[in-house]
Amino acid sequence: MVDLLPFLISVISLRDLHGKAHSKRVRELSSAFGRKVDLTSAQIERLAFTAEIHDIGKVAINEFIINKPGRFTEAEYLMTQHHAELGATLIETLDLDPLIPLIIRHHHENIDGNGYPHKLKGDQIPLESRIIRMTDTYDALTSNRGYRAAYSHKKALGIMEQDHHAFDPELLDIFFKMQHAKRQ
Repeated sequence: MVDLLPFLISVISLRDLHGKAHSKRVRELSSAFGRKVDLTSAQIERLAFTAEIHDIGKVAINEFIINKPGRFTEAEYLMTQHHAELGATLIETLDLDPLIPLIIRHHHENIDGNGYPHKLKGDQIPLESRIIRMTDTYDALTSNRGYRAAYSHKKALGIMEQDHHAFDPELLDIFFKMQHAKRQ
């Protein structure tokens, strides 16, 4: 898995100007979180690898849309939602752990069933996808975007708490505790 990683990251970086840094931060957060919830070393390795390439499907989305300065139109937003499915399809062509494309496919599912692409609910969503859902959201909120400046750590956690319906409640509680401990 690891030998393929630099290639995949360079592919992501070709289209998404912020993709490489975002991917690295999501990998680091996800790995730390995986250790916090006592995943095995093999699970953490798979989680870290997948977290770093979770947005690989964006290479198949129009570059103008991916790097658009400003908010997406409804049509553009719907188009970007396909990146999870596209990424899983791309990764399925490689000889990797079969859970990796599954994790990528479902990293935007919400615990309440209102996510995408398949509106999975609760434990139907792979654990690693539920973790990446949180770490990806946190990093997106605390990073500059084309349509807004980065939110503070406190504001980002407040938004995640407000949107708690999207996240596994037990994992979210652990994530909040982990983030608060990091800040003290």
